[in-house]
Amino acid sequence: MNLRYGALFKGVRKLAKYFLSSLYPVTIRIFPLPKVKSIEETLDKIIRDKSSISRFGDGEFLYLMDKLNLPFQKYDANLAERMKMILKSKHSNCLVGLPIGYYSLENLHKESKRTWKSQVSWIYPRLRKYLDLNKTYYNSSMTRVYAPYEDKTYSKEYFKKLMKIWESREVLLIEGEKSRLGVGNNLFSKAVKLERIIAPMHHAFERYEDLFNASLKHSKDKLILIALGPTATALSFDLAQKGYQAIDIGNVDIEYEWFLRGAKSKVKIQGKYTSEAIGGRDVEEIVDEKYENEIIARII
Repeated sequence: MNLRYGALFKGVRKLAKYFLSSLYPVTIRIFPLPKVKSIEETLDKIIRDKSSISRFGDGEFLYLMDKLNLPFQKYDANLAERMKMILKSKHSNCLVGLPIGYYSLENLHKESKRTWKSQVSWIYPRLRKYLDLNKTYYNSSMTRVYAPYEDKTYSKEYFKKLMKIWESREVLLIEGEKSRLGVGNNLFSKAVKLERIIAPMHHAFERYEDLFNASLKHSKDKLILIALGPTATALSFDLAQKGYQAIDIGNVDIEYEWFLRGAKSKVKIQGKYTSEAIGGRDVEEIVDEKYENEIIARII
C-alpha cells in the first residue's frame, strides 16, 4: 500500500483529517455537491426496476484521484480510465452510486462525519471534472447500513429491504477468495439458488476478462452480485450493458455480521476477509460443505 497510509504516518494522517474536515463548510460552499439519492430511494429503485448499480466509495476515489495502491487492488491505469467513464455514463440500465458523504452527514457518528468531511475536502474539488453535475447519482452506501451510524435503529429495515433484491431469484455471486459472503448467516436465505465464482482475494482486475467471460455463460435471468473492490465497479457496469442485472454488493456481508452481533466497532469476523478491522486480512480456513457445493468456478 502507498507509504503515506502506513503506520509511520498515522499521526500526520490524523492531523490532516482534522485540518481537512475544518475546510468542509468552505469546500461545499465553493463546490456544491452533486445530486445524490438516499439509501432508501436507491434500494427502492433497484427492487422496482431491477436496476444494476456500479458503486464508488472513498477507496475508489483515492484510487482514482491519487493513483493509490489499495491493500486489495494495486493501481491500474486501465481500471482508472474505466472508472472515469462510468462516473459520466448516461446508461439508464446501470445506476452510478456515490457514497453517503456526498448525500448527507445526518446521523453519521462523530468519526464517520469527520472522515467524510475530510474526504470531500480532499477529493471533491478534483473529482468534479469526472462527474456529470447534471446527472442524478444514487447512493453507494446502500450496502453500508450499520457501522457508520449513530442511531442504528433503521439498520434492520434496510437489511430487510436489501434482501428483497435477491428474494426468489437465482443468484450468481462473484466474490474474492475468503470473502465468503452469507456463510454462517441468513443473508441469502431468500434466494432460490446461490452459486459462487471465487476470484482473487487481491488484485482481481488482473483476471477481469476471465471473470467477465465466465459471467456471460450464465442466463440473464440470474441476478449477479459482485464483491471485488474496484473491480466490481467496472464489472457490474459492463455486465449491465450486456443485459444482466449486476450489483456491486461490496461490504454488505460484513456490515450484516456486525449488525447481528450488535458490534460497537469494526471487529474482525472469523473466517471472513474483514479489510477494515485489525487483523481482518488474516483469514482462517473453514469447513463448510454448503459453501463448497455453491462454488462453480475458481478464477484465481
